Amino acid sequence: SDIMKISYNQIMEAIGNIAKFKQKNIQKPQADSHLHSPAHLLADELCQKLNDKKHFAMYLGLAMRKDHGFLRKILGDVLESQGVKNRGKLFSYLVKKNNSANPAANQ
Repeated sequence: SDIMKISYNQIMEAIGNIAKFKQKNIQKPQADSHLHSPAHLLADELCQKLNDKKHFAMYLGLAMRKDHGFLRKILGDVLESQGVKNRGKLFSYLVKKNNSANPAANQ
């Protein structure tokens, strides 16, 4: 039969062409060149999830001074809250409130 006449090299060449085609068509997500450190990444995450991008510098300051687990816990509490008009304000309030109750949250 004709299928048996195809050589091993032809099969491997065809597989290689498929792999090359897939690699060309897969676009890598563009990394944001402004996010240099874990603190920058956390500040960006906070801005996006709290819908408060204009206060990036404030979130970056918190991310540089506070424990990231502590900030993520507060973020989770804010996101679970129902009927919140301004999540950024609630986040800031809870950080300040919990900071005075838990000074170990500072790095």
